[in-house]
Amino acid sequence: MDMTDATDELVRQVSGIPQELGAGACFGTPVEKNGHTLIPVARVSFGYGLGFGGGTSSSADTIGDDPAKEEGGSGGGGGGGGSSTPVAIIDISDRGVTIEPIEDKTRLAMAGIMMIAWNVFWVTLTVRTFAHQHAKGRRGKAD
Repeated sequence: MDMTDATDELVRQVSGIPQELGAGACFGTPVEKNGHTLIPVARVSFGYGLGFGGGTSSSADTIGDDPAKEEGGSGGGGGGGGSSTPVAIIDISDRGVTIEPIEDKTRLAMAGIMMIAWNVFWVTLTVRTFAHQHAKGRRGKAD
């Protein structure tokens, strides 16, 4: 199989992914129990990338090699990944429809830690800058 055929096949396979990631990827199979219909809801994300190369080069650019020698180039690659995170449960019953969010406590804790780290960084940088400017000003007056 040459590079063009491989590229076309890979693009053909990957191009169908967005159509497959419809509402069914976010909403799970409904479960009925005790007069309630529960529908799980998830945040779904997916990404992919492709890379290819090609071409030929002459060895005349390298010192000591035979300039008549030709080398062929090639390349290729691809990858993808995805994730799914539960976010809520939809509860349908005789009393109505309720949406119960699922809190990701780890995500909340990490957001708090990152906010604290960001504030510590800026306070430290500000104090350091003022101290540096103050020391610079004192040196200038001593001269």
